[in-house]
Amino acid sequence: MFIEFALISLSIFIIIQFLVGFWIFKKFSTRKNNSEITPGSDVNNQQDLEWRKRWQEEEKITRQRILELQENIDRKETALDEKLNKLEKDKELVEETKNTLREIKSDLLARIDELKIKESQLVENYEAKLSGLAKITTSEAKSIILNTAKKDVGSDLLEWQQKFIENKREEANLEAREIVALAVQRCSSEVANEYTLTTIKLQSEDDKGKLIGKGGRNLQWIEKTLGVELVIDDTPEIITISGFSSIRRHIAKRTLERLLEDGRIHPASIEENYEKARGEISSEIAASGEYAVNQLGIIDFPAKLVRLIGRLKFRTSYGQNQLGHSLEMAKLAALLAEEFNARFPHREKPVDVQICIKGALLHDIGKAIDEEQTPKGNHIEIGEKVCDTFGLDWRIKKCISSHHDESYWDAEHGFCLEAAIVDACDNISGSRLGARKETAQAYYERMENLENIAMTSKGVNKAWIMKGSRELWVFFDTTKVSSSEMYDITREITEKIESDVKYAGEIKIIGIWEDKIVEYAR
Repeated sequence: MFIEFALISLSIFIIIQFLVGFWIFKKFSTRKNNSEITPGSDVNNQQDLEWRKRWQEEEKITRQRILELQENIDRKETALDEKLNKLEKDKELVEETKNTLREIKSDLLARIDELKIKESQLVENYEAKLSGLAKITTSEAKSIILNTAKKDVGSDLLEWQQKFIENKREEANLEAREIVALAVQRCSSEVANEYTLTTIKLQSEDDKGKLIGKGGRNLQWIEKTLGVELVIDDTPEIITISGFSSIRRHIAKRTLERLLEDGRIHPASIEENYEKARGEISSEIAASGEYAVNQLGIIDFPAKLVRLIGRLKFRTSYGQNQLGHSLEMAKLAALLAEEFNARFPHREKPVDVQICIKGALLHDIGKAIDEEQTPKGNHIEIGEKVCDTFGLDWRIKKCISSHHDESYWDAEHGFCLEAAIVDACDNISGSRLGARKETAQAYYERMENLENIAMTSKGVNKAWIMKGSRELWVFFDTTKVSSSEMYDITREITEKIESDVKYAGEIKIIGIWEDKIVEYAR
C-alpha cells in the first residue's frame, strides 16, 4: 500500500515538474520571438539566459529529489520484503506447532480411552471379588448401608428438623406480633357503627302535624318519594327515619330539614327538596372521595374512581362504615409495609408501600356499586372489574380478590406480599371491639333481597321496604302493566319471597298502581 502511494506521489510530482518546465520553456520561446522584432535584443537575450539558467537549476533539483524518492522507495521495498519473509517463517512455525499439538491431543485421547477401559475392567473385577466375598451384589450392599443409616440417623434428623421448624415458626410469630403491635399503636381510629335509624330534632310538636298532613297525605307522599319510613310516636319533638340504605336516610334527613325550615309541606315541595338533597349528597360523595385520596397522598387515581371511593361513605358492612374502614386499613397497611421493610432491609424486592395503601383503600370498592346491580353482584368480582376498567396494577387487583380467600399466589407473577398485608389489615380493622355488628349486616342483606326481588319483576318502577321490614311497597308503571296484571305480579313477588328469603313472622306486600299527571299553568 505504501509503495503504491509513493509511486502515485512520484508520478504526480513528475507531471507537475514537467508542466512547470513546459511553462518556462513556452515563456522563454515567447520572449525569444519578441526579442527578434523589438529593439533592445541584447537585454532580452540576457534575460533569456537567466531564465534558462534558473530552469536548468530547478530541473537539476527536481531530478535530485526524484532520485532521493526512488532511493526511499527502494529502502521501503527491501524492509517490506524482509517483513514478509519473517511472517512466512512465523507462519510455518505456527503450522508446525499446530500439527504437534494435534498429535499430542490424539495421543492423550487414545490414552484416556485406554484408561477408561482399564478402569471399567478393574471395577468389574473389584465388584466380582466383593460379591464373591460378601455373597451379595453391589446394589444390595448399597441398599443395606442406606437402610442402616436411615435407622440410626433418620430419627435424629427428623427430630432436629422438627425443632428447627418450631423455633423458626415461633420467631416468625413473635416478629409478626411486634410489627403488628407497633403499627396498631401508631394508628388511632374511632369505633363507629352505622345504624338503620336517623333522628331529627323538631322545633315544636306542631311540626309532626305538618309532616303528617291532612289525612296522612304528606306522610304517605314523603315515604313514597324518599323510600324510607318515618316513625312519629310520642317521643317529644323527635321523629325517626328508618331504612336500611344509609344514602336514602341521609337524603331523607336533608329533605325533611329543608321542608321544616321552609314550612310549606305538600307533594310539590317534597319532590323539589328531595331533588336538591340528592344533589347535595352527590357533591358530598365527590368531596368524600377527594378527602380520602388526599389523606393518603394518592395523586394518580382518575376522577371517576375517586367518586366511587366517595360512595363508600354511604355503605356499611356489619355496621362498620366502609369509607372509614378502608381509610383505617390504608393507614395500617402503610405502617405495616414500612415496618416490614425496616425489619428486612436486605430483601430483593421490598414491599411497595403505595400498592399496599391503594389496595387497602380499594379492597371493598365493589361495595360502592353492588347495591345498584340487579340482582346484587359479588363485591369482589365487581372490584376486579373496576381494576380492569381503570387499568390498575395487578397487585391492587390481587389485594381485592384475596382479602377473603387468602390466596396470595398469582399464576403469572408469583406471590403477592402486598395482598397478604392488606388481608392482615382487614382482619385487624374488623376485629376491633365494637367495630362490626353481624346482626345489622344480616338485616341489610334481607332488605336488599326483598327490594331486588321486587325490582326484577315486570313493570316495577320502585320498591321500598317499610315498617321495619314488615311491609314491601311495590310501585308499578301504568304504561307497562294494567291494573289486573298488577295483582298477578304482586302474587308472583310474594311466592318468590317465600321461597328465596328467610325471615321470621310475615311480610306484607303492597302493590301500588297509580297515574301521575303533570300540567303547567302559564
